[in-house]
Amino acid sequence: MNAVSGSVRRITISAVFLSLSLVLKTTLTFDLPLFGQNGMRIGISGIFSILPALLFGPGYGAAVSGLSDFLGFLIKPTGGYLPLLTISAAAGGFLRGLLWEILKKKEDKRMRLLIAAVSGVLLVLGLGSALMMGEGMTPTAAGAAGGALLGMLLLAADFVLSKKILPGGEKRKLPQLLIVMIVSGLVVTTVNTVILRETICTAWKTLPFIVVWLPRAAEELLGNIVLACFAAVLLPLSGKFVKNG
Repeated sequence: MNAVSGSVRRITISAVFLSLSLVLKTTLTFDLPLFGQNGMRIGISGIFSILPALLFGPGYGAAVSGLSDFLGFLIKPTGGYLPLLTISAAAGGFLRGLLWEILKKKEDKRMRLLIAAVSGVLLVLGLGSALMMGEGMTPTAAGAAGGALLGMLLLAADFVLSKKILPGGEKRKLPQLLIVMIVSGLVVTTVNTVILRETICTAWKTLPFIVVWLPRAAEELLGNIVLACFAAVLLPLSGKFVKNG
């Protein structure tokens, strides 16, 4: 397969995934209110906008994620259009592809050990800082403790998925997928929370940022664990199709 035909094939497959994402986004996606605004969106359309990033790299991930957000709004508009959210979606797609390029060849055991070690260090730093400074849980200490908790949740999710739900995790690269999905998802959610808070969801400005962010982050965390399951199943199948086509 030469470079031109390979590019055409990647674009075609990405377009198919984009179409599937748009179908699910406009039919099986639901908005949930948060403090008087449509603050959360529940759906599984993201899996098809995610696959191009994992299969073909950051550029395809950015293009498909950005187009999915923009075209999804055109097909099913909800409120005013915010270009910054489209840019954020594209950046999230790029970040997913970039993280996957970095992590996909790493050994699962080393990834788990690294997560455990970093979580332990963050926990010690967070709690130690709070105790030594005598000022209670400062934002820095809370951030460190939160990072440790996230790492522990990631390890717990990896254990349950690898042992109970999706055996054969070594081949499915579950730890790597969980890191890619959760980290990129939380980054995008944080950025989007800032954008929404400063634009159309002005009622959120009367509340502390953490109060608005926490439920959105929790939904993003759980949603991306589910998407990681789908990706662990679909990615090997899609990869075989791409190679054999």
